[in-house]
Amino acid sequence: MRGQTTMDFAVGVSVFLVTAAFAFAFVPGIIAPFADPGTADPVTANRIADDLAADRLTAAGDEYVLDADRTADFFGDPDPVGALAVPQFRTVNVTVENASGNTSSPVTVGGERAAAGPETPSNADVTTAWRPVTVHDRRLELIVRVW
Repeated sequence: MRGQTTMDFAVGVSVFLVTAAFAFAFVPGIIAPFADPGTADPVTANRIADDLAADRLTAAGDEYVLDADRTADFFGDPDPVGALAVPQFRTVNVTVENASGNTSSPVTVGGERAAAGPETPSNADVTTAWRPVTVHDRRLELIVRVW
């Protein structure tokens, strides 16, 4: 009868260790979206980029073809980012840049500098989403940065 006690103890400790390992491995990932607003947010960046490139800044039904007037109105607004559905604990920067890659400064669309939001900080966890777009047959990139 004493031989069975050691086996029961070993099984009990094994079940406990597996349960504890599961808790330490998976519980932080489950609560992470609710606990730390300082981490990257790819969902918000992609949602904003899709909204701008496929709906808000486009001409009637032309996805990824930006309407110069709508784009100029958006970037000419004193608070264009405020019109987007951004969680209150996030900061957003939206720019339209040359797609050639030789310059990273915002372009001018319809007489407006195509940049909105604060400059991206060098020490923040930034998520970047970009979409290839065209304006007047000029290939550009719509870039959304969220931190």
